[in-house]
Amino acid sequence: MKLEKYLTPESIFLNIEVAGKASLLDIMSKRIAVSKAAVEAGLDYKAILKAIQKREEQSPTGIGDGFAFPHARFSNLNSVGICLAVLKNSIDYESFDRKTINVACMVIVPEKKPTLALKIMSHIARIFSSGNFHEKIRNLKSGTEAVRLISSLQINLDISITAVDIMRRPILTLTPDMPLKIATRCMADARMTAVPVVENERVIGEISTTQLFLLGIPDFFTQLKSVSFISDFDPFEKYFYEEIHSTVADLMSNDFCVMAPEATVMELVFALIIRKYPKIYIVRNGMLEGIIDESLMLERIINI
Repeated sequence: MKLEKYLTPESIFLNIEVAGKASLLDIMSKRIAVSKAAVEAGLDYKAILKAIQKREEQSPTGIGDGFAFPHARFSNLNSVGICLAVLKNSIDYESFDRKTINVACMVIVPEKKPTLALKIMSHIARIFSSGNFHEKIRNLKSGTEAVRLISSLQINLDISITAVDIMRRPILTLTPDMPLKIATRCMADARMTAVPVVENERVIGEISTTQLFLLGIPDFFTQLKSVSFISDFDPFEKYFYEEIHSTVADLMSNDFCVMAPEATVMELVFALIIRKYPKIYIVRNGMLEGIIDESLMLERIINI
C-alpha cells in the first residue's frame, strides 16, 4: 500500500499563511472533511475538528523539528484521510522541543488500524527532514505537482514499524568534559532523567538521576529493608561535595542501550521493560540519530 493512495491535489496546502494553531487545525479539518474517507464515513468538519482538538488536549502533537501531526481515530472510518500543509510562516504549536512548526500532516484513521497513523507520520516527517525535500516542495506551484513528487518516493505503508518510526531526535546531550554541576542543571531544566554522553556524535555513556541520587548513598544501603533508624542521614552531603569537583566523565555509566534504526517494537519493549533501560539510543553508522523511552512508546504506539 503506497502513501500516494491517500493523497489528492486538494489535500495539500502549499505555502499557506495561518494566524496560529487553532486556525491551522480549523483549515485542515475542513479540507480533510471532503476527503473520500470522511465522506464515505459520514464525518463532517465539526466532528473531525472536535476529535482533533480532544487529542491535542491530551498531549500536543508537535513531534519536534518543525513538524506537527494532528490526528484522530474513528470507529466508523474504513479508510484513511490525509491533509498536508506546508506553511509560509512558522507558528507556535506547543511542541515538545519548544520550537515553532512549519509543516503539519493531519490524519484520520480507522480505530482498528491505529498503526497506519504512526507509519504515515513517520514517513512524512522523514522525507521532510531528508535532503532538500522541504525546499523542493516549497517551490512547487500546485498540489498536483506535490502529489507527483511524493509518489516518486514510492513510500510503502505495508512495512512493519521499527525504531526509526518511533524515535525522536535528542533534545539534550552532554559531553564528557562538562562539569557535573552544569550537566545536572541542564537535565533539571529539560526535565530529563537520563541523558546520553556524546563525543564526536557517538554515544559513549549515560548520566541518569538514579546515578546522581546513589552518589551519596553507601552501597550497603541497597541491602536494607528500611532506613527509619538512620532517617537523619543526609544522602546528598557527598553529592554536593562531588558535584563541585567532578565532570560528566567521572560519573557516566557505560551500561546503556544502543539499537539500530531497524530494531523491532518487540526488541524495544524488551529493552525498556525487561532489561529496564531508561532510554534506548538509536544509532546509525555509529552516530546518534534518535532516542526512545517508555513515555515516547506510550505516546507513539499506545496513545496514538
